[in-house]
Amino acid sequence: MKANEMPEKIYIFDYNDAMVTPLEGDTVYVREDAFIDKAKKWFEKQNEWFDPNNNRHCDLNGFEDFKNYMRGE
Repeated sequence: MKANEMPEKIYIFDYNDAMVTPLEGDTVYVREDAFIDKAKKWFEKQNEWFDPNNNRHCDLNGFEDFKNYMRGE
């Protein structure tokens, strides 16, 4: 991570002597743009197909609706 750059994830949890990683149930905040980027990669993978000439195609028609839904719009 570069200086003045936000991390992709921020974990909020209580520390004890041995705990240095988040546990199930701990709060995780994820940057919106990082979430959208990962979701788009997954969406592309789920909606891709190859024609007989092995050209890759991807249907992203529903992705904008998904983004708007996740933003509460």
